[in-house]
Amino acid sequence: MGLSKDTAKNDLFSRRHILVGFGLLGINAVLPPLPKVFASGVARNFTSIEELQNAIDLANTGDVLTLAPGTYTDAEILVNRNGITISAQSAGKVIFNGASKVSIKADSTIFNGFQFIEGDTEGIVIKVSGSKNQLVDLNFSGYSAEKYINIEAGSQYNDISFCNFENKPASAPIGNLVGVIPHESIPGFNRIRFCSFKNLPGPGGDYGNEPIRLGVGAKSDFISRTTIENCYWENTGLGDSESISVKCRENVIRYCTFNNNQEGMLVFRNGNDNMAYGNTFINSGGIRVKEASNIFCFNNYFENSGVGGKGGSVVFDYISGNLKNINFLFNSFINSAPIILGGKGATLNAWSNNLFSYKSGTIFQDPNEGTKWIGNIYQGALGLKPITGLKAGVPRFTKKVNDYFRPTLTSASRSAALPGFTLPVLYPGMTPTNPLSRDLFKTLRSSKKNLWDVGAIQYLKVPAKAPWLSSKTTGPRYS
Repeated sequence: MGLSKDTAKNDLFSRRHILVGFGLLGINAVLPPLPKVFASGVARNFTSIEELQNAIDLANTGDVLTLAPGTYTDAEILVNRNGITISAQSAGKVIFNGASKVSIKADSTIFNGFQFIEGDTEGIVIKVSGSKNQLVDLNFSGYSAEKYINIEAGSQYNDISFCNFENKPASAPIGNLVGVIPHESIPGFNRIRFCSFKNLPGPGGDYGNEPIRLGVGAKSDFISRTTIENCYWENTGLGDSESISVKCRENVIRYCTFNNNQEGMLVFRNGNDNMAYGNTFINSGGIRVKEASNIFCFNNYFENSGVGGKGGSVVFDYISGNLKNINFLFNSFINSAPIILGGKGATLNAWSNNLFSYKSGTIFQDPNEGTKWIGNIYQGALGLKPITGLKAGVPRFTKKVNDYFRPTLTSASRSAALPGFTLPVLYPGMTPTNPLSRDLFKTLRSSKKNLWDVGAIQYLKVPAKAPWLSSKTTGPRYS
């Protein structure tokens, strides 16, 4: 159901303060606007798709076109004019169903406040083939379609934010929920942020129904430079075992939360030169690396990751010619499933300054001979022969309800990091330049690397708030 103007305003206020409190936004950060958008052009409201489409065809930059509350069946909308806003008149109270579709062949469009509920259409629900467009505060639930949103090759600087995707029927055509197609020579710089992915039915396994897919195997050499940040996953693994499938180059996945999602994993499937940092995996599958090299994973937190599910905490799935220069740095693994190192074939890999604390089971399985170990601390059954760079120690944690295992002042991880690791540097046009300098909570580490703590969390006398996300801090702001 939609909310009144005052309620929506209050919801934005509370949502913003939640995000600021979690450290997900700076104190002066500005969220994208709710669907009441004010612009320099004409503002008009419509009660039919035909009227709205006619207005779009004649619109000028700055025009704000709104659609009256109601349910619209078999709606087809083509956006072919630049710089316009198309919104629900009341956020969340415009519902599309049937065979409804939207095609955005324009730049600088704002499309927001709509719901797509229990429709049934072929192909893609929203196709974007322009640049600098914003898809904001959208909800997809129970919609039978191949794909929900697709950003086409050559499109740049598009933003999908505060959207929810859930309950795609198991009987729907196979296809990812959100897809980004890279271009051979034009990096996209597209963003997916503050979105939620929940409750996908199905048999589990790799069936092409990924919540997010970046690229395709045939274009794995193409540079995308997509950022996925501050998003949330829950119970999507039965729809597909890959929560995110990365099949192209130079992408960043950061500050996302994977919760109660043991059958799903973040997967570097094809394509080199990618990174994941600041992510939280709780009761969820972790990270899998397959046909990829030059991967950096750092400042991530794994708790009960992969336990009782098909997805592990970390899995190296060796395919000949891949798994070169895979770097795991400053991650924390707490009571998780074994880390599968992929056996023979992996080369030039490094595990540096990670913290492992397991009460049961082994920490590692299927070792390879191509890994360098630096400054790692473990507690539990190693599962490997003694190796220099893997040192037994007592982490000593504090743990409150709905919080992380945090190192105490006397933890073996304190100021224990060792040098010799490779610093990850973000790709051209993306910031920051050295994200490793801040921990999971974005706490700035010392300028002296020998004072850095092992693991994802730097000790603080006054702890920062837990930054993991939920359905309350992601998805449409009118829900």
